[in-house]
Amino acid sequence: MRELHHGMRVMPPPNEQALNAAVDWLVHREASEPSAADREAFQHWLDQDASHRGAWERVNSALAAPLQTIRTLQPQTEGQPVNAALQTLFKTRRRRVLRGALGVAGVTAASAFVAHRWAPLGQVMADLRTGTGERRAFTLADGTTVLLDARSAVNVRYVADVPSLQHKAGALIATRAFTGPAPLSIHTRHGQAQMDAGRLMSRVHADRSDLVALEGLLHFQPLGLAQSRLRTGEGASFSGGTLERLQGNVVDRAAWQQGMLAVDDWPLGDVVNAIQAYYPGFIRVAPSVSGLRVFGIFQLDVQLLLETLAQTLPVQIRRLGPLVSIDAKPPR
Repeated sequence: MRELHHGMRVMPPPNEQALNAAVDWLVHREASEPSAADREAFQHWLDQDASHRGAWERVNSALAAPLQTIRTLQPQTEGQPVNAALQTLFKTRRRRVLRGALGVAGVTAASAFVAHRWAPLGQVMADLRTGTGERRAFTLADGTTVLLDARSAVNVRYVADVPSLQHKAGALIATRAFTGPAPLSIHTRHGQAQMDAGRLMSRVHADRSDLVALEGLLHFQPLGLAQSRLRTGEGASFSGGTLERLQGNVVDRAAWQQGMLAVDDWPLGDVVNAIQAYYPGFIRVAPSVSGLRVFGIFQLDVQLLLETLAQTLPVQIRRLGPLVSIDAKPPR
């Protein structure tokens, strides 16, 4: 190690072999729970040479954001895109990614782009689906209409000619202008809802589902909880045995149908989640600013919205290819 004049030590720059090995270790640890032998072997490699530790710190920092993306994808995509993204990291980690001018920024941008681009693959086989930035309306056999937000997926099953919607990802607005022989049902991984006639909005997040009664009465039952109901203009968020009533003008949460995003005291992290479906890359928000509160009505124009956020919040926005990073604005 080199020693600076004030006594601080710096690691030598890692070589390509050490970088490749570091990526191997990182992806291996993400792909499966390391055994005691794995941990011992990793520690031995880390202590073997100073350049190994430098490579580990460099690669771990560079791949932190895309690997977090992969972890986020797992509950939404039933594992298929996660495995594909991990395999892609293996394939792209060599000279094509780590060499020359790409450096750490190239690893971060390329890997984040790969992970994000794989996300919709878990939805390819869905009966109803939309891509990035796409909204689309469908009419079911019984006349029910289903409007999907961007990057949404729904499977349709019929029971005695009555549709049952298996809501897999994104958001939908279902409209039923009549009372049929049985209620329309909507199922997510967090619970289910039923509607005789009216309009509802359902949104599936990684950790919860949101439900809004836009018109009419809804009956819903979160997993592990008793049945409850929502009247017009009411909404709820539920997951894993918990239930929380949505506050404010919950009908505004369906503003995406007009290409708008209405935000009433949302944390910045939720705003980023809402616009991610309209951006073909990946938007990362630092934990230190994800809780900042946001108010306003915005067009679902990601570039314009990001510029507005940069002007109204103490954040800085940086772009590395398809990766957008939102961090705290440095003090002057």
